[in-house]
Amino acid sequence: MEKNIHDYDYPTYPQLGKIYPGDYYENIPYQDYIDQNQTLPSGESVFDIREFGALPERGFLNTEAFHLAAKACEEAGGGTILVAGGSYRMGTVWIPSNTTLFIASDSEIEASRNADLLLAVNPDGLQNYGMESSEGAFVRVRDAENVRITGGGRISGSGEWYVHEPRELPALEPFPVTRLPRRDQAAEINVVPGTIRYYYRQRIRYAEDKYSEGKENLRRPSYMVWIQNSSHVRLDNIILHDSMTWTLHADCCRDVEIQNLVIDDNRHVANTDGIDITGCQDVRIEHCFISCADDGICLKNPQHTNRTLERVYVKDCVVLSVMNAFKIGTGTKHDIRDILVEDCIFCMPDIYPGSVSGISLESCDGTNLSHVTIRNITMDKVACPLYIVLNMRNENREPYTDEVGKNSYWGGSIDQVCIENIHAADAELPSILTGFVAYKKDGTKVRQAIHNITIYGFYDMYRDKFRMNSQNF
Repeated sequence: MEKNIHDYDYPTYPQLGKIYPGDYYENIPYQDYIDQNQTLPSGESVFDIREFGALPERGFLNTEAFHLAAKACEEAGGGTILVAGGSYRMGTVWIPSNTTLFIASDSEIEASRNADLLLAVNPDGLQNYGMESSEGAFVRVRDAENVRITGGGRISGSGEWYVHEPRELPALEPFPVTRLPRRDQAAEINVVPGTIRYYYRQRIRYAEDKYSEGKENLRRPSYMVWIQNSSHVRLDNIILHDSMTWTLHADCCRDVEIQNLVIDDNRHVANTDGIDITGCQDVRIEHCFISCADDGICLKNPQHTNRTLERVYVKDCVVLSVMNAFKIGTGTKHDIRDILVEDCIFCMPDIYPGSVSGISLESCDGTNLSHVTIRNITMDKVACPLYIVLNMRNENREPYTDEVGKNSYWGGSIDQVCIENIHAADAELPSILTGFVAYKKDGTKVRQAIHNITIYGFYDMYRDKFRMNSQNF
């Protein structure tokens, strides 16, 4: 195959990309989640990207080869896009309906380090895909049905190539004390030395000039795997690695199953949530290992979905999150209900200061959050085990009204929550459950409370600073 300089990947920010001890969790038990012996598909309905010009050559761009394979698969009415035989660098790729993306256990697709190749891409020949906004992604599924991603291989996002160097290197030893900023320091909450928030914020790599140091605001895609307005989607037996932002985002989808999945992100790349579910119905997340820098499993229902998020089941997951292991919020305009989370481990075995919270349930912008059950959870080195908060952030700028409950200016509600059989060790902060008090323009007090919160079997042991926990999960 004849090649030229345009066939190769050149990073937008070539000075970036360094990795430090503690960025990745080194003891992920892949063998417990990933089947390395899944049989390679064969037959007329299999479209091997190598047959369309893909080369497993370091830095060689294979975007076009993948698109040609996807187009052939779509024109055949469906089938399998096969990735085997090594690592393939590429820009944004799309998966059409009735298609399986099979990445063999010895192989991966790796995101380009050139931001232009991951933003606003429209592949010729694939149906129903229009130009996008500045929200880009590496792997895209949109307006599709019957899509599966599997094979035992890896999708990698080149995360370190889209964020600045950290101000401090990962902390591999515990800090001597835990301290919160004083109330009069609230405006400087991220930069008060010696506080828990300062400890972890200093180690996060941001794309923005977070501390007004004259750094360039870097361009990066919003998601690594982005599934929109689709149904009957399956992700199983796959590794998602080194995301540049949200790792896996399912948005306004129905019937999504995620199981036997490993997320292995750089735990200091900002905004690398593990799994984000927005505006979906009938989602099952089971037997996953998630290691990431931001929220591990997060449910949101922001303004654009215009629907209820409901019937989400999470079971048997291990989550190592620098932020919140399981979270509902904060982008919460429309209702969220019928959520069950059970039999999970939330922890941070090897870096400090640990996870911010284990269970975080927040209604900020009008969501009526109800019928949530979370049970049989083990936590270790999670600062705040339980955080349930109703407030009135009003992100969508609803107009003021004297009638509480008329619109989401005054917030939503939290009702019918059951927290059962929680065992937390090495906690550092109190659990928090609260509503809010606000005032109308005439000075009348408005008290918005959370309702029907049941907690039992809740065990919380605070950290002994002389004991170091080195247990692996």
